[in-house]
Amino acid sequence: MITLDGKVAIVTGGASGIGEATVRTMSALGAKVVIADVDETGGAALASELTQAGGEVVFCRTDIMVEADIKGVVETAVRLFGGLDILHNNAGIPRTIAPDCEIVDLPVEWWRMTLDGHVTSAMLGCKHAIPRMIARGGGAIVNTSSSGANYATVDLPSYAVAKAGMHALTREVAATYGRDNIRCNAVVPGAVLTPRGRATLSPEMFELFATHTSLPRLAFAQDIANVVVFLASDLAGMVTGLAVPVDGGMTDKLPYWLPKMRASRGERFDATTFKDTASA
Repeated sequence: MITLDGKVAIVTGGASGIGEATVRTMSALGAKVVIADVDETGGAALASELTQAGGEVVFCRTDIMVEADIKGVVETAVRLFGGLDILHNNAGIPRTIAPDCEIVDLPVEWWRMTLDGHVTSAMLGCKHAIPRMIARGGGAIVNTSSSGANYATVDLPSYAVAKAGMHALTREVAATYGRDNIRCNAVVPGAVLTPRGRATLSPEMFELFATHTSLPRLAFAQDIANVVVFLASDLAGMVTGLAVPVDGGMTDKLPYWLPKMRASRGERFDATTFKDTASA
């Protein structure tokens, strides 16, 4: 059985999506959680809800593009809860803020912003969390990556390179700080049915993702959170340096099998019919 009793965790991007599911699950399993997000309304509401339910959860406004904010949220966790055991580097910069496009048309400012908003922010989280974890005798870091790190995205080069860099960062931290009893892993989602995804992706895009997915549905935020929590827990005590796909088999077959998969499924995928009933 997974338990996080006595653990102190920070979840960046914890006010919504994968981060929110992770915060809820960690709190339910006994962790003291700091929600780090720029969404003050959503973050504060989630912290209040979980506190009223008996959890120990606080919100700390955190802009992952600002090192002082990242350092500040680590200090908040230590000040309020006495230390730090778990860091989930989940937040990234949305493409509405940092656009992406084919390389020949790519402004260097977009490139730099995307790398800063994904891999640099994760590096800074590690930079400030690791000394606090060492002081506690160890800890676990889980980074949220993407299947785009392993396969070409064609028109999202900045994002793909940033997420690939996160895999390298994961291995570097695991190798460098393993002797300090610090583990570092990454989760690698495919398409995830978050509220933002449901609101922004077209039915055609959902159908495309579903065609590539071996299982009969796409992932929910809770599916990703469950793996994050396992990797952060003591049950994964000998797991480090890995990038773990959580994509329902989206990337496990050669492309010439896709027409056969589509024909076998029969009906088109309708994201609105799939309710998030996954549990921790």
